[in-house]
Amino acid sequence: MNLIISFIALLVHFPFGFYRVKYKKFSRPWSRCLYIPIVLNMLVRHFILPWDWQTAMIYLWPAVLVAHILGGYIGSRFNPSENVETQ
Repeated sequence: MNLIISFIALLVHFPFGFYRVKYKKFSRPWSRCLYIPIVLNMLVRHFILPWDWQTAMIYLWPAVLVAHILGGYIGSRFNPSENVETQ
């Protein structure tokens, strides 16, 4: 059950990593793509899941980190504005 919840978290947070690469680093939209998933995790863990914080650190946070890294990598591949060389 814990791995299913981790996989669902990965699927939910993947778009945040995908869209995060489209914005300038440390801009307001970039920060929103980074911090909204953190707040979502805290709310879900506190109100929905009966997990302690140790369980969330083992299952939930690695899924979110992998989702952001994978989404950022794939998002940078599909963003044509960064891949175009200027002469």
